Amino acid sequence: MISSVSFYGAPKNYNNIKKEEVAAELVGSVFSKVFKDMYNSDVFKSDLLPKSKTEKWFKEMLIDQYSITIAKNNLKPLINEILKAYNQK
Repeated sequence: MISSVSFYGAPKNYNNIKKEEVAAELVGSVFSKVFKDMYNSDVFKSDLLPKSKTEKWFKEMLIDQYSITIAKNNLKPLINEILKAYNQK
């Protein structure tokens, strides 16, 4: 069993890293839903260039990845609050 791992140069508990990843994915999924709803709204619809189903699928996948990246890099305070609430139970 691994007692600790080095993540970005700072030693941490392996379980804490997994919890941070799960919290980041939770936050990312919430923001992904918001971004997808925004992208699919009438504001961004245009008949000038028709969109294929493949393009729609790719755009949704890209939004998911962007949302997780945004959560991991820019929403650390929110992730920390989720982890703090989880640890209080």
